[in-house]
Amino acid sequence: MNYLDVVNFETYVAGCARNSGIKVVWDKPESTPRTDGRMMWLPSITSTTPAEWLTRMRYYVKHETSHISYSDFEVLNKHRPTGLLALINNLIEDHRIDFINDSQYAGDAITSNNYWVLYADDIVKRMKSTDTDLSEQQRLTLPLFVWDAALRTWIGNAAETRDVMGSMLDDDGIDKLHKLEKYTDELLVLRCDTGLDVGERVYDLAKRILIDLFDAKPEDYTEEGKTKGEGGKGKAKGKGDGEADGGEKAGEGKGDEEDRLVDVEKLIKAIGHEHKPSRTGIHLMLDKADTKGAYTIPHKDEYIIVRFPELHRAVKGRSEGYFKADNVSKYITSNAKPLANQLRMRLQTRSRDRYEYGLKRGKLHTGSLHKLLSGNTEASTRVFRKRIVSDTLDTAVTLLVDCSGSMSGKKYEMACAGAGAMAEALKPLNIAFNVLGFTNSEGNDDPLIWVFNDFGERVSTPDLVKRFAVASGCLWENTDGDALAYASYVLGMRREQRKVLLVLSDGSPAGRDSHGDITAYTARVVKDIEASGVDIYGIGICDDNVRLFYKKHEVVKDIANLSGTILSILDRSI
Repeated sequence: MNYLDVVNFETYVAGCARNSGIKVVWDKPESTPRTDGRMMWLPSITSTTPAEWLTRMRYYVKHETSHISYSDFEVLNKHRPTGLLALINNLIEDHRIDFINDSQYAGDAITSNNYWVLYADDIVKRMKSTDTDLSEQQRLTLPLFVWDAALRTWIGNAAETRDVMGSMLDDDGIDKLHKLEKYTDELLVLRCDTGLDVGERVYDLAKRILIDLFDAKPEDYTEEGKTKGEGGKGKAKGKGDGEADGGEKAGEGKGDEEDRLVDVEKLIKAIGHEHKPSRTGIHLMLDKADTKGAYTIPHKDEYIIVRFPELHRAVKGRSEGYFKADNVSKYITSNAKPLANQLRMRLQTRSRDRYEYGLKRGKLHTGSLHKLLSGNTEASTRVFRKRIVSDTLDTAVTLLVDCSGSMSGKKYEMACAGAGAMAEALKPLNIAFNVLGFTNSEGNDDPLIWVFNDFGERVSTPDLVKRFAVASGCLWENTDGDALAYASYVLGMRREQRKVLLVLSDGSPAGRDSHGDITAYTARVVKDIEASGVDIYGIGICDDNVRLFYKKHEVVKDIANLSGTILSILDRSI
């Protein structure tokens, strides 16, 4: 997972939470997702969170917030169904609230469709489970799930799930499925209902199905009924005194007073139909992501974005650090114009449009008309040309400066000087750019991003240097992977065809130690950025650690070589 995945997931969660009026709390990565009807706890996403797990999580969030919006919890608290009755009641209610929600939100219908691909595999795994109790209970209740899937016509993958499960039905299961068909019309009506009494009607249907399919008494499947029936005729006794479950002695056959109660607790737990901790039934098996050694990716609201002139309370009032502003200003002033001129000269030829000739279609090229008289059939068809529009200047550049403690002094000044000079050089070329810096906040160690010069913002050299000076008093720890993920996310939002990310750093990530392996995460983020098509370079400032993270890298140990190195890199990238 990366920052973009986290942002997209958080946006989705925020939308679901807003629609249901619920508050979301991001919990530890190893925690269990849960809700009490007013608040939802979700595990934080880590660098090793698999895409499959995230697909399940999206469905979980969508499904649970739909329950909060459309389900009647008073009915559940009033009747308190258990076991098989709870499973049937929840299956009907799950179907109803998914239909209502997915009909309203096309994106949620896609979420359900993606999840049901996994759901079919879950069913097969439980049927083939070595846990005989679990597989037997799945077989016993399988007709209910086939019926449910068959009626989820708004979910494309539900038909495949229905076929997979239907092929595993035995004769008894087929008979039960036929019995369920007479309740189809009633369910189709119920799933469109949002009336005040819909919870009671769902519960009434669940009771009738329980009686019809399993020849059981609904009162035996409520907490109140179980309490009244303890010790009664035909009820299951606890193991002990030579007796097994169901009341018969060990080794003896079942008598006429056989207990008809069906124990489906394992199945309910496996498919997520428990009332606790979520209080609602969900068609979900959540295998926890492997968090061992993983890095917990910060949430969007954990990032501290510092903009000028208002600043942020995390840095406001801090005094400037040791920073030779005059030296940085002189370097920028003396190098910006030569850089711009050299870069302009190199780009002029590449930025011109050109023509491709000898084509079979396009605009007719009068200079090729003689080919029509050549007698060569193939050549006579290639008399067209096409204009190739250059995208050389259709480029966005991000200059990212390491503002960590290890950069203090000469290294920080070099990085600022190089970024400032390149920013000034790009202005007259009308190439979009921004200049960012990164560190972590003092105290809570949240990722902190300095926006020295935003895209489209006109910042003079004196003002840019002043901003660098402000940041010089806040050179703290640095989780490079977080900053790179954020910078590439912002860069990725640009419309320009070409995107270049230049990182000026000593290449030594540090910080947020309690959140996992930041070094491994940084390397992974760089690979993700490279794979995304962004041209990323690590410019090592007086340090060659950048070679450990960036496939494309250069090391500069003397400021005299800095502008030439940056120019060479941009020349190759643009």
